[in-house]
Amino acid sequence: MKLFLLCGGVFLLGCAGLGGEDTAGGGTTDIFGNDVDDGNDEEDQGSTDADEDGLTLDEETDLGTDPDEADSDGDGTGDGEEVKQSTDPLDDKDFPYEGGWAKGACRSDVDGEGFAEGDVAKNFTMVDQFGEDVSLHDFCDRKVYLVFAAFW
Repeated sequence: MKLFLLCGGVFLLGCAGLGGEDTAGGGTTDIFGNDVDDGNDEEDQGSTDADEDGLTLDEETDLGTDPDEADSDGDGTGDGEEVKQSTDPLDDKDFPYEGGWAKGACRSDVDGEGFAEGDVAKNFTMVDQFGEDVSLHDFCDRKVYLVFAAFW
């Protein structure tokens, strides 16, 4: 151990050979010999997020996304945000609405019947106030009020 006196106090510069048991299996102990869980052991690998997209390695493996790429489909939205917004992180045509409208996870399960009163409406697309095309079935988990007007 190397100790240096600095302004009347003791300054610990470094320590070696104190020994310490690596109980976490990561191969790391701190300077006092305490085991450090650095995420390098196999048990912790599944909970790491190398690309910092909000998804763990296990989640990325389950989804089929690239654990080293924050935006697997290159659509400009990170994989974790796409999962949170119920869009497909592997489909560059499926991404959250820029206007902030959340897409319902049930949108693929909706079968439109028709346009009569009481029917589940067939899917259609309209332009929102932000100029973006939005699809009716993307809002499957909410009530949607549509207002139409025609002027001649």
